[in-house]
Amino acid sequence: MKKIFKYIWLGSLLVFSPVAYSQSNPELDRLIEAALANNKELSSYQLQTQASKAKINTAFDFDKTTVYYGYDENNVAPNDRALRVFGIEQTFSFPTVYSAQKKVYKSQWEQNKALYEIQKNKLALAISLVYEEIVYTQNKEKLYTQLDSLYSAFSKAGSRKFELGESNYLEKITAEAKSKQIYATLIQLKSQRQALYEQLKSLIQSEEKFHIGNDKLSLLYLENTSIGKELQKNYMATVSNTYNSQLKLQNQNWLPDLSVELFTGTNKGLGYRQNGFQIGVAIPLFFSGNISRKKTAKLEQQSWEAMRSNREIQMEGFYMQKQAELNQHKEMINYYTDNGQMLSEEIIKTADMSYKNGEIDFFQYIQSMENAIGIESGYLDNVLAYNKSYLELHYFNFNE
Repeated sequence: MKKIFKYIWLGSLLVFSPVAYSQSNPELDRLIEAALANNKELSSYQLQTQASKAKINTAFDFDKTTVYYGYDENNVAPNDRALRVFGIEQTFSFPTVYSAQKKVYKSQWEQNKALYEIQKNKLALAISLVYEEIVYTQNKEKLYTQLDSLYSAFSKAGSRKFELGESNYLEKITAEAKSKQIYATLIQLKSQRQALYEQLKSLIQSEEKFHIGNDKLSLLYLENTSIGKELQKNYMATVSNTYNSQLKLQNQNWLPDLSVELFTGTNKGLGYRQNGFQIGVAIPLFFSGNISRKKTAKLEQQSWEAMRSNREIQMEGFYMQKQAELNQHKEMINYYTDNGQMLSEEIIKTADMSYKNGEIDFFQYIQSMENAIGIESGYLDNVLAYNKSYLELHYFNFNE
């Protein structure tokens, strides 16, 4: 039994090292790169962006050209014979309409580009969160694997003591129950880790198999923590630009359309051709449609700007919320590094000596061990919570 207690004490001391900060993580970077290259949903956003860019060139697309042939006995030449007329006709919008349309398409492209960057950002966040969960679970597995070995050995020793009459039946079954409880938790952690790997696989969507070798859960420290917030602001600015350009395009509807027609006519006895041309201007006579469309575009723009203002307020609230969460978790982590780890070690050491010297009974010893385990487990929980809040702040996972 003396060796078992010594193993418990030393094993717990080796489970965790003092808190450290993680900045560069090539393993995580490789996972994110693979996801950016293979994720199908992200590819759809990329294709939408490319399609909107290709659409810009259609801004100067004209209506189809009309080519016609006409024969009208009312349309006669000087020789009193009807002319056979060949002509070509083309209708144009007012020239400024095309440039306004191009600005609309360009602003939509910029909007899709900004949305694509946000989707990349969200995918990187999702991969990072799953990665942290896996590292956390593997740390928990490491803790409970050691505890499983220790409690299993303790259960066997308890059974032996009961056979020798050195302990009562309650101590024996309690030791067995604790051993089975730890083992069940360990099995649950293994299943949880497997589920997280499946989630990671669904995000990366690659045939390559990935393994997370990192088993050290460290506090995150990343440069440029405002990158996600800037992407959100940039996207909202592009949406505003789209509404502005659409409103300006609606103003162009008041301008006339232009048409040009060239034609030539002849008959068999004439001996020459009679040429002509016609230039037309299409002026809107009824304004209710234009007025309604412009009003609609203006109201949609105002609606978006109100929504944008609300989102900016919500974003600031989200930022403050995550900062508060970080401070809360950091306080608990500081407790562990300043006092908790030392107390955990001291609890195990003191319980070990007190139990061997007969100063505490078996149940007091088990309670002391659970208190020490709770401190270690609580530290892991707070590091994970801190890292998740930090990632959500860094990538600015804001959803209204």
